[in-house]
Amino acid sequence: MIHRVAVLGLGHWYSAYGLARALPEYPQATLVAAADPDPRRLSTYCDTFRCEAVADYTDVLSREDVDIVHIAAPVRDIPELTMRAARAGKHIVMGKPMAMTVAQADEMVRVVEASGVTCVPFQGLMRLRHQAIKARVAAGEIGDLAVMHQTGRWAIAEDWYMSGTPGWFVDPAQVPGGAFIDEGIYWIDLFRWLAGSEVVEVDARMRNIVHRDLPVEDWGFAVFTFANGVTATLEASWTINAPRVTGPSPKRNSVVRLELVGTRGELMEQWFRSPGGAVLKAGAEDWVFERVSEEAFGPATPMPLHHLITCVEQGVTPAATIRDARDSFVVAMAAYESARQGRPVRLDLAPR
Repeated sequence: MIHRVAVLGLGHWYSAYGLARALPEYPQATLVAAADPDPRRLSTYCDTFRCEAVADYTDVLSREDVDIVHIAAPVRDIPELTMRAARAGKHIVMGKPMAMTVAQADEMVRVVEASGVTCVPFQGLMRLRHQAIKARVAAGEIGDLAVMHQTGRWAIAEDWYMSGTPGWFVDPAQVPGGAFIDEGIYWIDLFRWLAGSEVVEVDARMRNIVHRDLPVEDWGFAVFTFANGVTATLEASWTINAPRVTGPSPKRNSVVRLELVGTRGELMEQWFRSPGGAVLKAGAEDWVFERVSEEAFGPATPMPLHHLITCVEQGVTPAATIRDARDSFVVAMAAYESARQGRPVRLDLAPR
């Protein structure tokens, strides 16, 4: 079966473009349409990827030739589009962060779970990318997991390819926060998954380091304490300086590094560096650096769409669900509250 996909919104243009670039060589899905209120951007996207341009989201959601929607709209629009898609019976790749408020996130969970559609949150991407690390931790390769560190420092987000402007990404009317939640929501979700436990306390700080005139933060740092005793730290920022004022720094200049400290060893992975992985086991005299080779001439796989299709066809629960997205969003919002209050904030994410 070939699944028919439509893109809703082009605010998160990088995820919309990533999806479309991967689909030509992907046999299980095809891109049939995209919708966005900006006619110029919509025309550019649809002309590039040869799909139908639709001005109104409603027209897409009412189509019988659309099975799956990939929501790439600005955060302000994600809650309503997610719930409308669920009510229309469309499976969903949901944008990130999922909402503006926890109340919205709660309503989204109720609607999606009641609809029976499969929803894969885009922020769950790190669970898919780090399954091998999860398996190594579960196998006891570094003993018991004790501490996690994640650093993600990027150039400031752009509202369109090479626009040189952040646009809606820094508009408090369209986002719940700045760099910390935009970059960090992936890793909060990964932390919860790797720890196998829930956050019970968060202590965070936010500030503007490079982009001091923004109404949202360009740097955030948080310490998370989990119920099982694991501790995690997260730095998420847009503080990588660009070589020119009119555009962001190339992605390869970013610093993205995950470190896992166990009772009998450590694992480390970093992007944009080769070799990017390293392991230090108990009793080893030195680190072992690992280079993962990509398949030569192999087609791209459109994650997380591929995972969603697998779950739909096999009738299994996604690695990350909308409820997982909601719980990670609650943790992120607690970090903002901690930063506002200047003190740790306690959480209760007990199973419901």
